[in-house]
Amino acid sequence: MIKSRIKYLLYSTNKLSIERFIKLLLLSLHNGRRISRDTGKEIDWRRKRWKFNWILFVLILLQEINATLSGMLPIKSTRIVETRYGKLQGMIYPMDHVKHLKPVEVFLGVPYATPPVRSNRFSPTRTPSPWEGVRMADKMGPVCPQKLPGIKNETAALEKMPKGRLEYLKRLLPFLTNQSEDCLYLNIFAPAQVSAKGHLTKHPVLVFIHGESYDWNSGNPYDGSVLASYADLVVVTLNYRLGILGFLNANVAPHLKARVANYGLMDQIAALHWIQQNIGLFGGDPQNVTLLGHGTGAACIHFLMISPTVMPGLFHRSILLSGSALSSWALVEDPVSFATKLARQVNCSLPEDLLKEHEKIVDCLRDVPLADLQKADVVAPTYLSTFGPSVDGVVIKTDFQKDIEASMLGIPTTGTNRYDLLFGVVTSEALFKFSAADVSNGFEGERRDKIIRTYVRNAYTYHLSEIFYTVVNEYTDWERTVMHPINTRDAAIAALGDAQFVAPLIRTGDLLSSRGAVNSGGPGTKTWFYVFDYQTKDGDYPQRMGTAHGEELPYVFGAPLIDGFNHFPRNYTKSEVTLSEAVIIYISNFVRTGNPNDHQRTDGNWNTRERSRFRNIVWDEYDSVHQKYLEMGMKPRMKNHFRAHQLSVWLRLIPELHRAGMEDVLANTGRRHHHGGNDSFGGQTVTTPETLITTCVSVINSYPSGSHHLGGHQNNSDPLANLEAAGYAAYSTALSVTIAIGCSLLILNVLIFAGVYYQRDKTRLEVKNLQQTQRGSVNYDVKPGHYDIASGGSIIVDLERDTADMILCQSQQRDRGNILLCQTQSRFSAAPSSLPRASPNSCPASGTMTATKKSTPDISRNNIDLVIRNQDCRNPDILKNNVTINSAGIIMDHGKKTEINHLPTLKSSNISHTATLPKNMTFCNNVASTNDKVRMISYFYIT
Repeated sequence: MIKSRIKYLLYSTNKLSIERFIKLLLLSLHNGRRISRDTGKEIDWRRKRWKFNWILFVLILLQEINATLSGMLPIKSTRIVETRYGKLQGMIYPMDHVKHLKPVEVFLGVPYATPPVRSNRFSPTRTPSPWEGVRMADKMGPVCPQKLPGIKNETAALEKMPKGRLEYLKRLLPFLTNQSEDCLYLNIFAPAQVSAKGHLTKHPVLVFIHGESYDWNSGNPYDGSVLASYADLVVVTLNYRLGILGFLNANVAPHLKARVANYGLMDQIAALHWIQQNIGLFGGDPQNVTLLGHGTGAACIHFLMISPTVMPGLFHRSILLSGSALSSWALVEDPVSFATKLARQVNCSLPEDLLKEHEKIVDCLRDVPLADLQKADVVAPTYLSTFGPSVDGVVIKTDFQKDIEASMLGIPTTGTNRYDLLFGVVTSEALFKFSAADVSNGFEGERRDKIIRTYVRNAYTYHLSEIFYTVVNEYTDWERTVMHPINTRDAAIAALGDAQFVAPLIRTGDLLSSRGAVNSGGPGTKTWFYVFDYQTKDGDYPQRMGTAHGEELPYVFGAPLIDGFNHFPRNYTKSEVTLSEAVIIYISNFVRTGNPNDHQRTDGNWNTRERSRFRNIVWDEYDSVHQKYLEMGMKPRMKNHFRAHQLSVWLRLIPELHRAGMEDVLANTGRRHHHGGNDSFGGQTVTTPETLITTCVSVINSYPSGSHHLGGHQNNSDPLANLEAAGYAAYSTALSVTIAIGCSLLILNVLIFAGVYYQRDKTRLEVKNLQQTQRGSVNYDVKPGHYDIASGGSIIVDLERDTADMILCQSQQRDRGNILLCQTQSRFSAAPSSLPRASPNSCPASGTMTATKKSTPDISRNNIDLVIRNQDCRNPDILKNNVTINSAGIIMDHGKKTEINHLPTLKSSNISHTATLPKNMTFCNNVASTNDKVRMISYFYIT
């Protein structure tokens, strides 16, 4: 750290001589002229006065340098902090060279875990080993092993990045040269305090998780001293394992056998546990810890927010800058394919059964020299990640995306911690991904199409053509007759930035704000959104290009307040200093209370005209309906619905297209191979079809072992074929079990239905038998013979009109032999109105019922005339019907040959018996003529 400070001082001296040389020279010349006039003597300008002026200039310059040195050189701290693992002694940064900055106590290179070396490589993070004596915390620890971007060949580098990005990397990469596997260290920047032991003022804690890439970078370049001094925060930066050492995952089926593979995330969790245990000794408040991440660091924080391994209270708020776990690059969906490629390149043999023996790959790679691992060339498809967070079943669950939506909405899941969220983006997030020629000159539609087509192919699986044309249509200005190359470039930058950074963060904010709405009845989460829209005047990128990815970080760390430091740009205007102060105040307010508006700075320096622009702004909370955000710039203002129409394509339309494609997969439509040829893309693309082995085994991402994959090559002797066979076997087993369970449930449902149906019929049969028993239970004896009359009565039905006319029912007196034949208007349909009716009981009579056996010897075809004779009425044969009684006791209509009813008892010996109806029987006429055809539904029968 001291070396870096000296480098900074030398740079400041050079900058001072350049910036102030003219001012100091003019001042000295002015003083020299004045002395000449006072003496009244003529002095030879070229011989004498220049010596005096230069001496005066050197004295003033030395005074400036001395002031800078006295304010920047660190002083050894007199305080010794005794942590759980040993004693630490840090340094004091006076910060006297800048107004409104207070001294900061700094502890550098503090170990928070056991070095992950030798047998601890590819292992979960372990607590640090205690040390003896006092450890001087005055220099940064090594950064984790990493493969740095190649910038030595500037021509080749400019084909992959703009010139501004190259200049930025030139300043950053020198901080990343000291590499070692023993790299798990953190740095603490805390406001200096002079107080009795154990009586330190507790300040909120801000932990920075660095970004740039999952493969390289470190927390060391990010000096938190200005932020800690100006905002009264305890700032912590840290290193965590990266690339192969941080995210190797060879587990084929994490949903079946979980195993830690996200070692980098485990390092971050271990650092947070260390902070909870020890930060109070440095003046930090363990009950008020906020995580701040940028890019990949923000995605890591988002994963921690939904991870079941993060205990409640480990941190309390989150600040996500230009990154989210929902971004397409955030999660490696097929880590096993990269692990197997790596194993091949370093001569590690692949086991025959990867499903059961995948740990053999890890064991082999554990013994491979670090240099060989770093030489391996495993390349991910463009815009995606090679070695990064992946589903391991421990830190990241198989259904983590459902957990994200559920936990954000307040639905209980394995990780249900609640966090306030502040998130933000810049206006040109994807600018750093374009080449220098693209940025300088722009490009035509063909180049734009290749860029967008490459992203769509690598980020989606279904309906690729539809998605591609949707994006092109949305980001084309149709009001222009001809698209200028610069306009085409800007549209492509906006499309790629919205897809990879802005839309995922907006989705995250929508989910979390919805959760706050769900929990509105009580203390819920709060969400805040900003868009940083300002380019540094002396920055790395040309003006009017929009704010590039990471260009807001100098303002977050307070670089303009001290004219820059480390890898951040130098030379800031007064307005930019004000902007940095405003950003720091907003962040510090959120860290303290969860509300960026609270406790705004009220000192005299803040109440100036420039600073009043921010002081009068009220930052409204973000919600998914109004979508309000703060536009940070020289003219801050509240706005709403940032790029609403373009983002709706990524958040609503494209997900629906992709979901529809998933439904069409069985019809083999919307697949990846419908999306152009190899010459239609502008970078590395995924193979067709996707490799079988994925962290989430599913029907749509799995293919039979006989299909072509991983570049279209098939070799049964290839270990990867065994890898696919193992994965497909697991898939087939799961599918078979699913089908078996489904069939079992189907059979069970059929049996239940049959049982219910049988029980219903059985119940009906029992009821019917009971009714028949009841109908036959009343007997009336008549002199020589008797009649059984059903208790429910006998119904006479008009056959042509199918209406009930009469009923033969029991007498209410229930006297022996008394029978009534009565009208049934109250219970059955009456006869048609066109028929004349006789009034009830108007025709008392006696009737006879005759059963006459015919000459036919076969008893099964006995014809019986049922005659009811009315002796006193004008129509003697009011009803006559021929029926047939067969041997089974079934009465058949002889004319229509239809079944009338069934006789329970029929004896052949009595079949010709003739009986006379009782004289006291009353007959009620309700039939118009003898031509009406009727039948008896219930009946008399002879025994």
